Amino acid sequence: MKILISSDSFKGSLTSKEVGEALKEGILNKKQDASIEVISVADGGEGSLTAINESLQADEVKQFVKDPFWRTTTASYLRKGNTAYIEMAAASGLHLIKESQRNPEFTTSYGTGQQIKHAVKNGADVVYLFVGGTATNDGGIGMAQTLGYKFLDETGESVLTIGEGLSQIKKIVPPEEKLDFKLKIVADVNNPLYGPNGAAHVFAAQKGADEETIERLDAGLKNLSEVILKDLGKDVSEIAGGGAAGGVGAGMSAFFDAEILPGTETILDIIGLDEKLKAVDLAITGEGKLDHQTLSGKLISGICKKATAPVIAVCGMNELSEKESETLGLKKVYSLVNDKISKSEAIENAKLLLTRLGEQIVLDLA
Repeated sequence: MKILISSDSFKGSLTSKEVGEALKEGILNKKQDASIEVISVADGGEGSLTAINESLQADEVKQFVKDPFWRTTTASYLRKGNTAYIEMAAASGLHLIKESQRNPEFTTSYGTGQQIKHAVKNGADVVYLFVGGTATNDGGIGMAQTLGYKFLDETGESVLTIGEGLSQIKKIVPPEEKLDFKLKIVADVNNPLYGPNGAAHVFAAQKGADEETIERLDAGLKNLSEVILKDLGKDVSEIAGGGAAGGVGAGMSAFFDAEILPGTETILDIIGLDEKLKAVDLAITGEGKLDHQTLSGKLISGICKKATAPVIAVCGMNELSEKESETLGLKKVYSLVNDKISKSEAIENAKLLLTRLGEQIVLDLA
């Protein structure tokens, strides 16, 4: 029997790889002749580069960059041929800032722009930018500044490219020689740039913004959209995914004609999971929690659509009904949390419990 295991990480507990290896161990305990391949996957956010690198064996490129508070740090991206893969969280991530200091009015995406510039200057003509886990809400102006754009206030002075600077922008000056590359933004959200469902109102609170800050940021993003329309002739106000990563989706669509791609589907395409799924007898996938978001395009949904073999899911917690699981395309769902095991116990003993689930899967298939 050929089995492919490709689960998302169980956040706060195990990585994608660790989930897969625990299940593999359990399956082999009961079925030594099984042929099992474990492939790390992600949904386009943090962890995407790890999943990509395991499949592509790309080159890691490390450089000094500015973090969200303009402090010098190091960040890496991946390079394979003429394509660069950059995780925005590496230079502009929320994890780089102490919780007590988080405030998206004062953070910049400048460092991510440095990574893009380095990649393009060194021969990359396609850049995939994975935009989960950011600390920023600057509409991508920090990145754009690094790549040659100027943002001026009403007096003609340069605006500081942070969230607070958005409302001060009155003129955008494109670079005289714009870098020639294709930018593909990988995001798992469809939110617009501003408004009730926009970047600030939906995502800024988790980056440290209070209600008053959220209103100012939203107004700033609206102002950016209006100046983009005036100076660049592009309407980014209602682009699906424009609100990703604090407005980077919309901003970079205007500045560099970026294409916004769905996270899960793009990752699966990059790592070539389609072909692998066609060659197995059973696919096992999973994530920390199965809920209604799972039904609307996350990893498990993507794998079910691509698989020709039966698909089994493992998870920490399952909130889907049996009918919803069947609609998704799942043959069966195994959950760590049940009547006998609490959530805290499942998190603490996830590896052992997944190994036992691997054993149970074999017994149920017999």
